Amino acid sequence: MTLLINIATEDELSEAVAVRLVNGAFGNGKVGNRLGRRGNGYLIKKLPSLRQMANREPVLVLTDLDDMNCAPNLLKQWSGGQAFPENLLLRVAVRETEAWLLADRDGMANLLGISPNNIPPNPETLDDPKRFLLNLARKAKREVRSELIVAKGAVASQGLGYNRLLSSFVSADWQLNDAINRSTSLSKAVTRLRELADRTPH
Repeated sequence: MTLLINIATEDELSEAVAVRLVNGAFGNGKVGNRLGRRGNGYLIKKLPSLRQMANREPVLVLTDLDDMNCAPNLLKQWSGGQAFPENLLLRVAVRETEAWLLADRDGMANLLGISPNNIPPNPETLDDPKRFLLNLARKAKREVRSELIVAKGAVASQGLGYNRLLSSFVSADWQLNDAINRSTSLSKAVTRLRELADRTPH
């Protein structure tokens, strides 16, 4: 029987990652409701309803650590001193979802058309993984560079195809097992999902 897991994420890219985690952490997982894609403020606002949902069905919430000093402090802040339901998994990408993508060094290097040596072996140590990825993309092959990098003079920080291209990479080419070996927060997220699968009747 399929295990249905609802997901709540910050944006299009983190939603693609959540879908891949549900599909990749165990063989019989399927994504149910897809919530969010409106930033972490929206996720914080929706936490009470996500708690209620988790009393009926499992919920995976993904957010970025960003400028917080550590994941435990973020979890404490978001929980408001109340324990989360057992079936609500709030997982934190250190420091951003992009670090989890960079943790697949070979895959990301192949996407960009660069050497894997240009990507650090521990991307969680980067202060701003998204900016680092965008800087790498400036040296990428033209068709990728045009999707990820903004046109000169544009106000946006990323190209129009940024989320689409990276989401496609996550869905089709991201080597989750390789990335787990270089990202502690990603490894923990997968471990918690597998624990959820083991204890949930299905």
